[in-house]
Amino acid sequence: MKKFISIILVCALLLTLSACGDKKPEDTTTTEQYVLPTPTVNSDISLPFTSAADFNPYTTKSALNRDILPVLYESLFVAKDSSAATPLLASSSEIDGKKIVVKLVQGVVFSDGSIFSSKNVVESFEKAQGSPYYKNQLKNITSVKATDNYTVEFILSNEDVQVLNTLDFPIARKIKNEYIGTGKYLLSRLDDALYLAVNKKHREYNDTWNEQIALYDMSGITSPVYPFKANEISVYKNDLSEEYVNLSSKTVSVGTDNLVYVGVNSQWAGTVTSIPWVRQAINIGINRKNIAAASYLGQATATVTPFKAGFSELDKIDIIGVEGDLEKSIGILERNGYDDFNGEGVRTNGVSALRVNILVCTENKYKVTVAESFKAELEKLGFGVTITKKKTAEDFTAALAEGHYSFYIGEAQLTPNCDLSEFFSEGGNLSYGINEEMFIEYSSYKANDINTVTFVENFCANIPFLPLFYKKAIVSVNPNIEGLGAGDTLYSSVSNWKLKK
Repeated sequence: MKKFISIILVCALLLTLSACGDKKPEDTTTTEQYVLPTPTVNSDISLPFTSAADFNPYTTKSALNRDILPVLYESLFVAKDSSAATPLLASSSEIDGKKIVVKLVQGVVFSDGSIFSSKNVVESFEKAQGSPYYKNQLKNITSVKATDNYTVEFILSNEDVQVLNTLDFPIARKIKNEYIGTGKYLLSRLDDALYLAVNKKHREYNDTWNEQIALYDMSGITSPVYPFKANEISVYKNDLSEEYVNLSSKTVSVGTDNLVYVGVNSQWAGTVTSIPWVRQAINIGINRKNIAAASYLGQATATVTPFKAGFSELDKIDIIGVEGDLEKSIGILERNGYDDFNGEGVRTNGVSALRVNILVCTENKYKVTVAESFKAELEKLGFGVTITKKKTAEDFTAALAEGHYSFYIGEAQLTPNCDLSEFFSEGGNLSYGINEEMFIEYSSYKANDINTVTFVENFCANIPFLPLFYKKAIVSVNPNIEGLGAGDTLYSSVSNWKLKK
C-alpha cells in the first residue's frame, strides 16, 4: 500500500514538472532606458567672456576676451613699468643701438605638440603689426627675420630704451581657421559651451591645479551684478571707463597704460598759461598724490613725468616729488609780481589776476573728480578757477578745437613703451595747445640725439601738459577664491586659483 502511494506521488510530481515546462517564463525586461549623466565642466572657477566676439589674438574686439588671451597665447616678453621686460618665450636679448637680437626658449611646443621656433615669431609679428591693438607699439620696428631656428633679429627706426616692452604681442600658430598657442590653457568645447582646458604639453603643466576653467557668456548681459552675485562668474574687471558698481567685499587692483593728465593751452596768446614760468609754478606746486587719491576712487599711481613712476631711467633725474612743493611754487609767483590778492582772493600783480578755466567732459564722472581736485590744488596757489563742463565727447572735442580754454582733463592709452607721438607730432590726436618746440624735442629724443634725462628736463622747463597719474582697474573677486596673487596680467595665476570650501 505504501508503495502504491509512493507511485501516485511520483506521477503527480512529474505532471507538475511537465506543466511548469509548458508555462512561458515571466517577462522581466523593461522599456526604460538608462541615460548617461550629462557631462559638465569640472571647475570651481568661471571667467567672463562674450560669444559676440572671437578669441583671435590679433583682432578680437572684446576686452573680456582680450583679458583671457595671455593664458592661451604667450609672448616673447611681458611688459614691466620699469621697462625691464620679463622674458617669457625669450631666453635672452641683446640690444645694440637699433638692432635687437632675441634668443628663444628651446623645447617649447604649441598645444598640438608642434615645435615653437623663430618662424612662428616672425609670422606672429607680421600679424600683430597689422593689428589695431599692436600696430602702434610695433611701428618703430622696420624689419624682423629669423637668423636660425631659435634666434630672431629686429631692426628699429629709432633707438628705444623700452623696446622690449613692445615685444609682448601674442605668439600664435594658425591651423585652418583657428589659432593655437603655447599658453597654459587652450579653448575647448563641451556641447555648445566653451571652456578652458589645461594644455598638458605646457612646460609647467605638473604645477597646474585647475585642469578646467569654466567660461560664462556675458553676451547680451547689460550688468555684471547678477552673474557675479549668482556665482556665475568668479571675477569681473572694471577699468573705470564706466561707473563702478561694488560687487564684492574682495577686490584687487591691476595696472593699466592709461595716463590721466591735464592738457595745457600754451598757445592761447595773452593768457597766463602761455607764460612758461606760470606753467612751471603750477607743475611744482600741485600735489599729485592728493589728486590721485581723490580721483578714480583712488585707483591711481601718481607720476610727475609722462613715464610710469617705476621707469628705471627716472632714477638718474632730480625731479619734484608727487606731493609737490607749495612754498617753492608760491615763491616763483611772487618773484614775478603776483604777490597780492584782489577782493575775490585771487592772486594779482595789480594789473591782472591769475584766472584760469578747466575744460572737462562729463560722460565719465571720474574725470570730473580730477577737474575738481586739480581746481582745489590751483586755488591753494591763489588762482581763480572755473570749470567748464561738456556733456558729450563731440562737444568736448569741438571746444578743444576752438582753443578757448586754459586746461583740459585728458586720458591717453599709451603703448607699453610709453610712446608720446600723439602729443608731440603735427596732427597728433593729443597735441592740443602744445607748441611745436616740444615736437622737435621729442623727435630728437626718439632719434636718440638726446637722452631721457635731457628730454625730461626740457619737458619740465616747457610743461606741454601736466602728467597726473596712471589709473588702475578694479577687479571684483569672489571672496572664497584663494591664490589670486599679483601677476603680470589679470589671469596670470588662474591655473592655481582655489575655491575655499
